[in-house]
Amino acid sequence: MRISFFGAAREVTGSCYFVETSGTRILVDCGAFQGSAFVEARNFQPFGFDPKTIDAVFITHAHLDHVGRLPKLIKDGFKGKIYLTPPTADLTKIVLEDAFHIMRDEHRRQYRPMLYESQDIQDTLTRFKALDYDRVMKLGNLSINLEDAGHIFGSAFIRISEQGNGTAVFSGDVGNQHVPILRETVALPETDVLITESTYGNRVHEDESTRETKLRDMVIKTIRQKGALVIPAFAIERTQQLLYELHDLMEKKFIPSVPVYLDSPMAIQTADVIERYPQYYDEDATAHVLKGENFMDFSSLKLCRTRDESKLINEAPKPKIIIAGAGMMNGGRIQHHLLRYLGDPASTVLIIGYQAKHTLGHQLYEGKKMVEVLGERINVKATILSIGAYSAHADQTKLVNWVLNATHKPSHIYCTHGEEGAAIALATRMTQKTNIPADVPRFGDTITL
Repeated sequence: MRISFFGAAREVTGSCYFVETSGTRILVDCGAFQGSAFVEARNFQPFGFDPKTIDAVFITHAHLDHVGRLPKLIKDGFKGKIYLTPPTADLTKIVLEDAFHIMRDEHRRQYRPMLYESQDIQDTLTRFKALDYDRVMKLGNLSINLEDAGHIFGSAFIRISEQGNGTAVFSGDVGNQHVPILRETVALPETDVLITESTYGNRVHEDESTRETKLRDMVIKTIRQKGALVIPAFAIERTQQLLYELHDLMEKKFIPSVPVYLDSPMAIQTADVIERYPQYYDEDATAHVLKGENFMDFSSLKLCRTRDESKLINEAPKPKIIIAGAGMMNGGRIQHHLLRYLGDPASTVLIIGYQAKHTLGHQLYEGKKMVEVLGERINVKATILSIGAYSAHADQTKLVNWVLNATHKPSHIYCTHGEEGAAIALATRMTQKTNIPADVPRFGDTITL
């Protein structure tokens, strides 16, 4: 078995792994490169393989940096099936259609080139083939199965075994600890090689038990200051987690009932998908469902599906909470709210997820006091805060423990899907703590089992 790294090598986005045996050629993920215009231009470059020769694609989860180039793969000649869990199939449809609308708008306004057309998305969706957890699929001389990664709803890590020639596990993105709605990451199974993400490979999140307390304190502060709490939304999973916890805080009277505006059609669609698959919930979420509760809907929540509904948020009195996409603040409705509230000392912007380099979110996270939003330069007077425990990614400690707790440990580890410093830090820590050799591959590198 030969594995080549054609994305997410010493960088966070563009996940794409090419697996080749004597009779079978498959991909694990086919994601988009995200960040600056320079980074995103790489999406237009040829793949490092011929799409016409690929037998199948296996998808870990629905984030754009793992599925965003699927329509281009189809456009360039891929004819096989795309295997993914049922929730991931539904969520990927939402993600791809949203990305296409953004791409089309940028094409119309800024004459940016189109990576693919709408028909390519429709062709992609027809290739989807559901593969649920714990089902072993045979493809040529390979056995492939998906296990719950606990990252976002329906996410999986993928185990690929070639008879007589070894086994590899592709982590996809591994989830954080004790996330509402989601089940915990399944234990690492027996494998020769582990290809693991390293997004937070050089960091340790604050204790997740403090997450709800910090959120409560921010809401109370916003109410006292009569400001706006603006939360850039990662539409899949993080937003639903926030709604879950805001609902819980209000229900327990830990915070007053305050208007919450969900200004993200994509997040609203995602909530609808999550409601369709209660069999994937953790025990607490299941208990809510059994009591007849909708834990992502409450009286002070206002859903803003249309642009006109989004504009009405401006007229709503403060205090208020605004959750709007996109999570890294490099596009979407969040920019209009930042334009209005970044200069307001009474308001707070809460960062709850990874901010890639060259994005507006990264600038604010790094403490930049002058930023450009929608062509306007703004003095940042609002409070900028972050809660690492809201990250959907495992930190260094969990990733190391995932390996340490495995019954049969891998013989080699490769750290991908992280900035170079984070990936190297995780590889170093893995070797120190597990005594397993760990490396950080570069784009185009190939390993052989």
